[in-house]
Amino acid sequence: MIKDLPVRRKLFYFTLCLLILLYFMEFAGVSLKSRPAAGLTTGTHRYTAIVKQVREKDAECYTLRVRLYTMDGTRLKDSPDALLTYYQEVKQPWKLQRSRITFSAALGLPQPAGNPHCFDYADYLKSCDIRLIGTLTSFQLAETEENSFASQLWRRYERFLIRQKFLFTENLKPESKGLLMGVLFGETAYLDEDAIQQFRDNGTAHILAVSGLHVGILYGLYQRLTRNRTSAPCLALLGLFLFSYGTLSAWSPSTVRAVLMVVMSVAGRLLDLRYDMLTALSAVCLLLILDNPDVILGTAFQMSFLAICSIAFFEKILPKQLPDSLASALAVNLGLILYQAYQFHTVSLVSLVANIPVIYLTGYFVPLAMLCFLFFGIGGVLYEASAPFLDAMAQLLLFVNNGFTLGGASAVDVVRPPLWLTIFFLGGAFFAASETCLLLQLRKKRKQICGCLLLILLLALGMQGLTYSPITHDDVIFVDVGQGDGIHLRCGGKNLLIDGGGSIRYDVGQKTLKPYFLGNGVGSIDLALATHRHTDHYLGQSQLAENFRVRKRQVGLTAGMTIRFGKDENVWLETLWPLTLAEDPQQEENRSCSVFMLHYRGYRVLITGDLDSEGELAMLRYYEENNETDRLRADVLKVGHHGSKTSSAAAFLDVVNPRIAVIQVGRNNYGHPSPEILKRFTARGILVFRNDLHGAIGLKFQGKNGIRVDTMRKVST
Repeated sequence: MIKDLPVRRKLFYFTLCLLILLYFMEFAGVSLKSRPAAGLTTGTHRYTAIVKQVREKDAECYTLRVRLYTMDGTRLKDSPDALLTYYQEVKQPWKLQRSRITFSAALGLPQPAGNPHCFDYADYLKSCDIRLIGTLTSFQLAETEENSFASQLWRRYERFLIRQKFLFTENLKPESKGLLMGVLFGETAYLDEDAIQQFRDNGTAHILAVSGLHVGILYGLYQRLTRNRTSAPCLALLGLFLFSYGTLSAWSPSTVRAVLMVVMSVAGRLLDLRYDMLTALSAVCLLLILDNPDVILGTAFQMSFLAICSIAFFEKILPKQLPDSLASALAVNLGLILYQAYQFHTVSLVSLVANIPVIYLTGYFVPLAMLCFLFFGIGGVLYEASAPFLDAMAQLLLFVNNGFTLGGASAVDVVRPPLWLTIFFLGGAFFAASETCLLLQLRKKRKQICGCLLLILLLALGMQGLTYSPITHDDVIFVDVGQGDGIHLRCGGKNLLIDGGGSIRYDVGQKTLKPYFLGNGVGSIDLALATHRHTDHYLGQSQLAENFRVRKRQVGLTAGMTIRFGKDENVWLETLWPLTLAEDPQQEENRSCSVFMLHYRGYRVLITGDLDSEGELAMLRYYEENNETDRLRADVLKVGHHGSKTSSAAAFLDVVNPRIAVIQVGRNNYGHPSPEILKRFTARGILVFRNDLHGAIGLKFQGKNGIRVDTMRKVST
């Protein structure tokens, strides 16, 4: 079968097999990329670095991507990249491009995902070849080592480009500026979050990430300006153009892929060789993997790879009467619909229709914007005359895209489909449209076709096994919601949520809880309870209920109330405290918050919300007076008030006598959890699990076998 395939297809299948192998290695914890030395991630050190990229997040927040060269005067062997956050205004930030700086900082490894099947920031940074993160309080410019004249010239040209990018949109309307920076350079920090969501819902968000579409449009502009000539001056101009645009878009994986494919197209024309899309894609993938094997973890790489494959495989089986642009859009939609559902938990209902006018307008907007950028570099009347047209074009593109939102009904949220189904669908669809399947069909080799499909299914099931997270199927999950509480209970197909975290600076409901539930197969919450109305307990629930089905919500439950959920009679929730609601909840919320005891098939979990030591002792006295202290005994204790020093009184712990303590806490400035409280747990032999260290924490009640504790992050003791 392989012998019958042309060489270009053999290269593609070799690349595909390599990608599968690398994915298996990554999921198995084996990485081909060297990891930073332990000394880099312990304590504060003095570093020397070269700034590779400067980005403005807002007026007083910048991110600097740097390559580290020395630490405490010692040259680093691997020179890893680090992402630094600087919370101060930087005047003329473009001057930092390719500058040498010195700074003192405590660098660390980025934290893996806190919840199962949710966005993993650590994997994203690895895909960008960024190994360390840190915060800058100050830095100093250092003398740049003397280099060749050519390198100095390139450095000055890079700074010029970055300067133009920072100043280019200064006088445009905020909406126009945000769209321009997104469409032209792939920077969405300037675009309103609601506008970004509209692009996502419409399935048009790809225009906000520099990819083959943008590079292809600009390459088409270059061909028209040069009349597709291949003379030395024209090729030099093309090289300068590609380098400039790559620099402006920060050389993202999708940009690199698109630029290299253009280079291969031009090289094929010069060498009189037929350009094949899959061959070029395979070669580019191999080059990217050779540079950074972890690039396969990034959604940008995955979507770019799948989009090109979709065009190559599906476009040829679509009706020939379709225009090329429509056929490409349809092919990409067919190839990415299940992937997007798996990765982003949403399916756009208008993607195919919306993409036609949006891509059409983008085809005019991008070259117009680049010409305006060129006029801006030249200066004078040309830019002043073209800027209003650029602003009007941006507003028109926003208007057309917004017209497809249908009042928020342009997309539907879906629970994440199984990984094996996603892989089997994509693999099976690509195989069915491939030359391999066609050859086998012509020779009527049904057994070989079934064998290939079976192999794809086995690979899909194997990947499913490697990505299996037991937390997804646990009975009680303490969700990592940051500095706050959020407990997910599941029984008999029913889902109950106690508290839900919350922050005035971050939408926990939509950005943490919703992805967690959809990513783990939960499409609705049957009952949401709140221990009290503090922001870090109640706000996340309210935010979640805005765009997620929550059938019923309750707050302010008092002692004596019993809640049953599911069909299992051995599972129920009872309220132990308070006896009555406080007259002034704002003043006494922590002392009078609802305390729940979960009874789960013979096991007991005490959930105390923000109950402080005074509240604990008051509750203890009440049950002692009624000779009912046994009602407070529990196998698991959800520690009150995030483990603060005003919680977990010694007398209270002695009565509860838990084997396991769970502290729901995130990065904070309050000193939670208190070292004193942690010592109190250790002295009693209580196992402590924390969201800030372990991520999400799952409990599986295994009958006579006891309680199994699963954590997202493995922490060495």
